[in-house]
Amino acid sequence: MKFLFKHKYEIVLFLLFISYVIYFTAATFLKYDNFYMGRFDLGNMAQTVWNTHHGRIFTFTDPNGVDNLSRLAFHADFMLIFISPLYYLWEDPRILLLTQTLVIAFGGIFVYLISKEILNNKLISLVLSFSFYIYPAVNYVNLFDFHAVSFTITLFLAAFYFILKRKYSISLIFLFLAGITKEEVWVVNAIFGIYLTFQPKQRNLGILVFLVSSLVFYFLIWQAIPKALGGNHFALSFYRDFGDNPTQVIKTLILSPHKVLPIILEQERLDYIKKLFIPLGYMSFLSPQYLIFALPDLAIDLLSKNKVLHQIYYQYSSAIIPFVFISTIFSLKKISKITQMISFKVLSSIILITAISSAYNFGPLPFAKKPQDQMFKKPLEKRWEVDNFIRSIPTDSKVSTTNNLGSKLSHRQYIYEIPNGIERSDYLLFLLKNEENQSIKSVQSYYIKIKNSKDYKLVYSVNNFYAFKKN
Repeated sequence: MKFLFKHKYEIVLFLLFISYVIYFTAATFLKYDNFYMGRFDLGNMAQTVWNTHHGRIFTFTDPNGVDNLSRLAFHADFMLIFISPLYYLWEDPRILLLTQTLVIAFGGIFVYLISKEILNNKLISLVLSFSFYIYPAVNYVNLFDFHAVSFTITLFLAAFYFILKRKYSISLIFLFLAGITKEEVWVVNAIFGIYLTFQPKQRNLGILVFLVSSLVFYFLIWQAIPKALGGNHFALSFYRDFGDNPTQVIKTLILSPHKVLPIILEQERLDYIKKLFIPLGYMSFLSPQYLIFALPDLAIDLLSKNKVLHQIYYQYSSAIIPFVFISTIFSLKKISKITQMISFKVLSSIILITAISSAYNFGPLPFAKKPQDQMFKKPLEKRWEVDNFIRSIPTDSKVSTTNNLGSKLSHRQYIYEIPNGIERSDYLLFLLKNEENQSIKSVQSYYIKIKNSKDYKLVYSVNNFYAFKKN
């Protein structure tokens, strides 16, 4: 009992960690099982990992075409290569979902460790960890398929913690791992380099990290990705108002603030900022110097013409989240120094109220106003029958399918999304689900065309699932 009382905060933290892992593992597995995860994006990631596992390093089928190409044509998420050995343990896309949940869950532990190191108070550190586990943006990132960049939530927290502990070599490992999750993450690594120059006797190390990270970013954006794609990075189209190439875009952002500010002040962008910062009571803004780490991704998200980038429901806020928590922790330290009238208990209560309120108002958890619980409440009828048929298709067969079936068919060299690859596919598969993001209207005409075609024969159907094989 003495041990339990002495380590009560750590025990509660461990229980929070386990609860998070159990819930999000169950939720993501059920989303996968019931066809709520598609070719975009789990299927693309799983095919890249599967190809790498089978010797075709970092390749997948062009999501917008029919050719196989390097994943580098879209993103420099080399982490997919590093985690491919996981397929020796379990050759299934669900191991990616499990890995993502575990990595993100460790973020809550690093929030606790950073807070305890800076604030020297276990109560508020535990409250911040709890806030992390119910933080809406964290939860949505975890639920939205699989993305290597989601690892940056924990990797950046870990890197910062080991800088605090002056274990710089360990910190560099985490920064490298963060860098290989996505190309723009190297800009954040460069900022870490600047931060390191202010650490005791680490000026040279900081300069080295800054230079290497900047050069890697330049090489990926200006050279490697355009060469693999045969043109500029595809995401540049989201910023065409600022220029036609990376250099013009960056130059405009720096030299023409009058073009930037009106966009940031649009209501939907302000709503995005609100949903990122209100769960911790906007306390991050009291230590804005630590939000500098988040500026690159905030700029990418807020200035994009693609609306999904400035919404918390996807992976795009991953590299922002850790610095919302880090800046909040330093803000709490600042508040405690300024006035002793506000105790850590009071601050803990404020954070609990804003965190729980935010989780309820716009989070995806079961107790929220609009929970993301369709995988629990709306399972696909006859899903086992559909799964059994999909498993019967030889892995060397080329398949064109609706997006919602893509993650289940990703372990093959060629997988297309209808209408791509119809002429060259051995099988055409349709799952006509009429729901958000899975509208049957976009594929209905192709289904009717194939149904009436003499080139394909209906070989299996159940519920709204239809499988055609080329004659």
